[in-house]
Amino acid sequence: MRAKTVIASLTITFAALSMSPSVANAALSECSGSNMCMWGNNDFMWLIGERAHGSTSFVNLTGDKNDQMDSWANLSSRYDGCMTGAANGAGDKQGMARASNDNNVSPLNSDEVTSWRTNGGC
Repeated sequence: MRAKTVIASLTITFAALSMSPSVANAALSECSGSNMCMWGNNDFMWLIGERAHGSTSFVNLTGDKNDQMDSWANLSSRYDGCMTGAANGAGDKQGMARASNDNNVSPLNSDEVTSWRTNGGC
């Protein structure tokens, strides 16, 4: 009887886990409206920046958010964004194409964003 209880309990637990929403989708939903967002880890974990689309001004990341980007999303259907490797739009550039996202950027692009804008692309 005890074995049946344990098996039933494990079955219920695994069924509940398989129906839970994924963490990546929950974190991606942190980016709202037509905004552009960046996360400091793969799979949209640890939101480090969220901005409204349409700004041509570069904004610098500071503190523990600087040089940490590993995933991003651009929810705008109108504007392309740009992330750069140095302050004020200088350095290597990474584009954020409209209506797109990347949950795990290339190791060559990982952890190197210092500034970004939400209009004008790169």
